[in-house]
Amino acid sequence: MRKKLLLILFILLILLTSLTGCYDARGIEDLAYAIALGLDISDDDLLLLTLQFSIPDSGSDSGGSSQSNTTDYITVKCSSINSGLSLIDSYINKEVDLSHCKAIIISEKLASKGISEYIDTFANNIEVRPDCNLIISKCPASIFIKNAKPFVETLTARYYQVALRSSEYTGYTTSTKLADFIASFQTKFMQPYAILGGLNTGDGLNSNDNYNDSSYSGSDENYVAGESPILDTKRVETFGTAIFQDGKLVGELNGIETICHLLVTNELKNCTLSIPNPSVQGSNIDLSINMKEKTKINVDFINGSPFISINVYLDGYGLSLDENTDYSSLKDIELINSYAEDYVKVELENYLYKLSKEYNADVVGFGKYALYYYPTWNEWISSDWLENFKNSFFKVNVSVNIKSGYQFNNSP
Repeated sequence: MRKKLLLILFILLILLTSLTGCYDARGIEDLAYAIALGLDISDDDLLLLTLQFSIPDSGSDSGGSSQSNTTDYITVKCSSINSGLSLIDSYINKEVDLSHCKAIIISEKLASKGISEYIDTFANNIEVRPDCNLIISKCPASIFIKNAKPFVETLTARYYQVALRSSEYTGYTTSTKLADFIASFQTKFMQPYAILGGLNTGDGLNSNDNYNDSSYSGSDENYVAGESPILDTKRVETFGTAIFQDGKLVGELNGIETICHLLVTNELKNCTLSIPNPSVQGSNIDLSINMKEKTKINVDFINGSPFISINVYLDGYGLSLDENTDYSSLKDIELINSYAEDYVKVELENYLYKLSKEYNADVVGFGKYALYYYPTWNEWISSDWLENFKNSFFKVNVSVNIKSGYQFNNSP
């Protein structure tokens, strides 16, 4: 009898303890899901934390869904990210949840002062996903978030997820995830970079819709975020790359320089290049370019200075058709190949020397190719690659193979 009583008590004890397992569980109605987080700095050097929330549409036919285009914003002045989140928690009477955050936007002003402590905070936060996009905004982060309006897209949350993939088909920006930035930030052989964003005012050429404005550069690859000649309402855009050194923003790459960066890092999927037309002086022809094979990189040292050889191999076809260009002519194809190779080579050299001489920021990771020369880790650290990178000089070879064009005019 006594054994049965003990057994019953033991079973009751197990049941009682198991029923308390969910006493502190949080329901969806207790959380505020942030889809974007922005960081800026106030005039008195305090942190400005902006959150964009997705508001579930409780009136949908499906009985409620978090997939809603309705969003809300809140900005708080605080001393740190965590204290700012706590202040927002107390204000909205809900707990902020960052597990659905799609983008972290940091203003150019704050990034120029240094963001090491904020990156460490994100790295230590288990809610923030490693595939969260990292954007450096040329305008205040709060302005960027409030003008992040979906275009050809119904959901703001999906805008941050899908719109930032434009690097795959334009090459005008990078695809930088938080995990990639943190990894580059913590290594000793490269510097980090991020997506460059900005607010496009929508006035196109900034001349009262005058398309003859002399400020137009004539090259669609030479812009950075906020400067592209788009005629629309105010809308944010990502265009170019933000360059960091020692945790501080030191410069930016425009569209063509970003294409060069993707070429060297083997991340280019496809892009359109406008090169000088060998047949008509003063005009350009458009080429669709992709990588034929991976870029080959070799690092050597001459008198202590890095000598970096880069070989790029490209495929492509002509997009421009005119009476002076015949893509079926071997002579014309060879001429276009030559012009394209010279064009890409010059742009690559300008990009590489800008990184080394102007920014002294190895955002490519050439340092990993130099590790071969240092038998021990202490010798590698003593070499101070990230400082020596400014002494680099380069040899660039480019091979372009233009296959053909879309010759609709030659169709039977």
